Amino acid sequence: MIILGQIFGFIGLLFVLISIQNNKKNLILFFQIFANIFYGLQYFTLGLLSAGCMSCVSLLRCLVFYHYENKYNKKTPLYWLIVLSVIPLIISCITFDGIISLIPIICTILYTYAIWQPNLKKFRFIVTSSGIGWIFYNGIGGAYVGVISAIFEFINGLIAIIRFDIRGKKKNIKNKNMHK
Repeated sequence: MIILGQIFGFIGLLFVLISIQNNKKNLILFFQIFANIFYGLQYFTLGLLSAGCMSCVSLLRCLVFYHYENKYNKKTPLYWLIVLSVIPLIISCITFDGIISLIPIICTILYTYAIWQPNLKKFRFIVTSSGIGWIFYNGIGGAYVGVISAIFEFINGLIAIIRFDIRGKKKNIKNKNMHK
């Protein structure tokens, strides 16, 4: 079961890497749907109930947000942010297994806010920052591919920040100055 869990984690990693390198929210959400399916399978297979449940919440979140992004082409309503932030808190009462089990809950709530708000720069920053929590949680929980995944996600997030938010910003400034 341990090897199977690690394989599921690796497949989840591939989808996360693809998602972070997109600059369109609907594509990010699309690939996150599959990432959460495989991360959930990883955590449940490894017996990490809190993280497995948070992957299910994250899957629901991505489905709801993707629906609003594609069908209505608008921001998901605030009530969904509230509902999808309260569900992890309720689940944490059931799955609490020490302080460490709070890391996936906190990361899930932060990530929910990151995906809900429209600013992709904030999204990349929050997602990249919460990767640090996942590194610790996965290491303690024995999700070794999850540790590697979280490190890759963190590095990938930094690359996306440089690519879109730092270099992209410089390009925009150069283009504006050239058109003056």
